[in-house]
Amino acid sequence: MVDWKKIKEFIFGATVYDMVRTLEEYIRSYNRLTALALFADMLGYPVCNYYRLRLLPHYVPFLDSWKRFMLRETDITDKL
Repeated sequence: MVDWKKIKEFIFGATVYDMVRTLEEYIRSYNRLTALALFADMLGYPVCNYYRLRLLPHYVPFLDSWKRFMLRETDITDKL
């Protein structure tokens, strides 16, 4: 009996898995940059923009994870 789920996962991994991972990383980077524009006051960067208040309710659930990401100590060799 053929296990179609395993075959499907193998084909997915062999063809588009890297593209999906790259796209997810781009989405995370975009969300972090948008959150930086919205919550820059918390880091001491004054940003005066009325329109960011319209986006604020959408990004409040991501506030805790964004704070952890921004305050984490990083090294230049982390991305290597």
